[in-house]
Amino acid sequence: MKKLFVSILAVALSLSAMAASTAAARIKLVGSNTTYAVSTVILNEDDARNSSYESGYDAESMMTQSNSFSVLIYAYVGTHPCEYVATDNLDGQAISFTTNMIDANYTLQFSNVSGRELKLYDVVTATTTTITEGESYAFSVDPSQVGQVEVLGRFIINYDPSAYVTSVTTNADGWASFASTANVAPAYPAGLTAYKGALNTTDPDNMVVDLTAVSAIPVGAGVFVHGAANTTYYFSAAASAPALTGNQIVGCTAATDPAGITDAIYTLRNVGGTTALYQYVGTEAIPAGKAYLPIAISAGAPARIAIRVAQPTDVREVEATVKAEKFMEDGKIYIRRGDNIYNLQGQKVN
Repeated sequence: MKKLFVSILAVALSLSAMAASTAAARIKLVGSNTTYAVSTVILNEDDARNSSYESGYDAESMMTQSNSFSVLIYAYVGTHPCEYVATDNLDGQAISFTTNMIDANYTLQFSNVSGRELKLYDVVTATTTTITEGESYAFSVDPSQVGQVEVLGRFIINYDPSAYVTSVTTNADGWASFASTANVAPAYPAGLTAYKGALNTTDPDNMVVDLTAVSAIPVGAGVFVHGAANTTYYFSAAASAPALTGNQIVGCTAATDPAGITDAIYTLRNVGGTTALYQYVGTEAIPAGKAYLPIAISAGAPARIAIRVAQPTDVREVEATVKAEKFMEDGKIYIRRGDNIYNLQGQKVN
């Protein structure tokens, strides 16, 4: 497997060398152990490429950690975590990494820098560093992120805040509700999925909300989103977004007084480590940018409504009432949800 990956990477490098390159850099992530706590991502801006994943040019990362010192650094191209990225424009490219079980302090080392100037923006510290040959950038992670934790989109290449119109932060189960005053689509980090929803009352005693993934969110529409736990995701403006047919989730583009809503109001909440919909009986306004599910009083008012994603094919697309747990086996990180086990790419392995 490793030899195959090296071969693919070599092909990608040779092909990129024959095409026009307007910017390039190698970014090495280094922890305290300089033998094992080392990983590199290669960025290449190439006029002949495009921003979508291209097999043979973008080389996917081997997302495994062989020991407690191992680290990973990579850039998502769509849903593909890559160690080598060939794209027509590096602006806005997010850089993610996975910590080891030892270090809270790391260094990014820059080499093979060429072409136009590239700057690295640290989302956490809000600082910008020019990617310069032979220079480096030192940073720390929150203590909760020590322990082979995936840190999505911590760094952005040539960050332009005007390109991102709004954001959402997920809860401890990776869920959040969302609404926007503009047509938007998830921008970075990769891994966020937005869903429209419809109440399923087939079993009145066990109502569920069936969720269906959508690629863009129109103005004012309410959606539920799912990604990594306790992570802030940004949305870029979309030229247009189709109406979400059959969507019963209501978006709040301004603070909304619940007293003006005649239906029972259900909002996403994490209770006991599980996210579901619970009836809201408070008097405080529902914040702008959030969403809720209304249910006619005549339909009854169950204490809790489960959320269920249609046609599960991915670790992010399984019933949300089952809590995910990460564990390590044979040097690899896996995610267990109920009776199913997935790798970090969301592929079912059992």
